[in-house]
Amino acid sequence: MHIDHVLEYNEDPEYMRNLMLYKLTLEAQRRLEQSSLSRREIIRRLGTSATQFYRLLDQTNYQKSIDQMLSLLRVLDCDVELVVRERVANLRAG
Repeated sequence: MHIDHVLEYNEDPEYMRNLMLYKLTLEAQRRLEQSSLSRREIIRRLGTSATQFYRLLDQTNYQKSIDQMLSLLRVLDCDVELVVRERVANLRAG
């Protein structure tokens, strides 16, 4: 069993945060490809530097914030919803 599966199964907060950042980054990359906005215009609307913009698009950069990713997705005309639901009881054979 891979350590990522253990961390996800046990819902390690740092792992879950990084997973969320990873998924938001992939979606931003996908939306960027579809956007009619130039990268220069996106950078201007974000009010950031080109270097910071490319850091946001780096899937392996976990130093960025979820706020920054939400701002980027907003510039790309996306709404992001967070779903909170009741936990399904784990059935474990004992």
